[in-house]
Amino acid sequence: MNLIQHLDYLFNPRSAAVIGASNIPGKWGCDILNLLLTRGQRQVYPINKNRPEVLGVKAYPGLSDVPGPVDFAVITVASEALPVAMEDCARKGVKTALVISGGFAETGAEGTKLELKLLEIARRGGIRFIGPNCAGHFNTYAGLFTAPYLPPLNQGPVSFITQSGNLGLVVLALAHEMGLGFSKYVSSGNEADLHFEDYLEYLGQDDTTKVIIGYVEGLREGRRFLNLARKITKKKPVIIMKVGSSDCGAQAARSHTAALSGSDELSDAAFRQAGVIRVDEVSDLLDVTLVMLGQPLPRGKKVAVLTVGGGLGVIAADALKKHGLELSELSPATLKKLGSVLSGRWSRGNPVDTSGDISYPCLLPLLEDKNVDAVVISGPIWTPFGFAGLMSTAPWERDYTVSPEQILQGIEAEYVRNLEVTMELMQRFQKPIVYSVWVSDEVKSRIVYQTMAQHHLIPYLTPDRAVRALARLVEYSEYLGIAK
Repeated sequence: MNLIQHLDYLFNPRSAAVIGASNIPGKWGCDILNLLLTRGQRQVYPINKNRPEVLGVKAYPGLSDVPGPVDFAVITVASEALPVAMEDCARKGVKTALVISGGFAETGAEGTKLELKLLEIARRGGIRFIGPNCAGHFNTYAGLFTAPYLPPLNQGPVSFITQSGNLGLVVLALAHEMGLGFSKYVSSGNEADLHFEDYLEYLGQDDTTKVIIGYVEGLREGRRFLNLARKITKKKPVIIMKVGSSDCGAQAARSHTAALSGSDELSDAAFRQAGVIRVDEVSDLLDVTLVMLGQPLPRGKKVAVLTVGGGLGVIAADALKKHGLELSELSPATLKKLGSVLSGRWSRGNPVDTSGDISYPCLLPLLEDKNVDAVVISGPIWTPFGFAGLMSTAPWERDYTVSPEQILQGIEAEYVRNLEVTMELMQRFQKPIVYSVWVSDEVKSRIVYQTMAQHHLIPYLTPDRAVRALARLVEYSEYLGIAK
């Protein structure tokens, strides 16, 4: 059985067992069993030698007592009992497993010996496993969840490999706030058997995965990682947050997942050559994912800035220089077109400071300009973010034939139409448009924002974040030979 076939059993098993199944909420054996019983369509077998039933389902003393085949086993028993549990899996013909328990290589020499013993048993039995010392995995398209303490989660095109379970939960929570949805997720733990590179290979050929993101403390098969990445990044972006660059960070990584951290400078250079986008912060991991999903790949690095205020334009311009992008020199024809739709107060240059005008008509002249490869919008240009909040909270003391809510709905419908035209223009000209503006929770509930979220176009909080994400999009486009 090859790797892809093995991992198919891991991410979409027909049957599963939980060794160490429990009735006590808060225990892994209870919470994971509950997830397996309530999500997806597969046969689930609780294994508990002391209980005839667990969570109302018939339990079995051991795997050998289970009447049917078991594709996948979750092992939640203490570390000292794990070798026996893995032997039972081997005898039963289990194909894949998830080992939750810690107490292995991350703890030192004795833990390393125990981990090697576990690995030897699994290999002898033909079992591939996640962990140990991990926090589960999921496949939203198969209804499979073994990570029990997840934040709200949407189904979507992103898959995530993380060498830290707790950091993984933070990323998932922030991603939900940004409207990003997930296909697959794995907390890889100590990677005694299955390594980061194995999951990368699987996700590289997975049709429901459009962007792969990863949190890395150390790579066990660096050369294989780069060889895989060179192939995968030609088809889909790979975005990696690699930590442990400092001496203190490297030491912490070793004690966390027993990872070996390599030279930071070598990692940077190798990642660039393989088309891997490396980021340094959690926010960047998701900001870059958003721009990869929502924007066309630009043909260059010349950027027009459209803003309602001078300060926002200055911040965006500084960020462009900082991140290796350029302010476009707008053509005389573009300046003339802009002058025809803006008041006499506008800046007459790039950044295009509209002095407060709501300026949807400014976009077309900028997109038509051959000196412009992308547009950064800083402030509520043509999108009624501020107005929507004002309309919904302002006191209305007199009767109207048409209610304020109806007025707002009509305005929003117009802006949704404008947004649809904008998305069509983005694709026609192959020019990204990234936004930055603060929006309230009230505005996030409105149709314009929700439409933007559905298309991965929600605004970044600051111009710097918008530009930084755009710079990574340009970097990826250059790697693919699109941007010159």
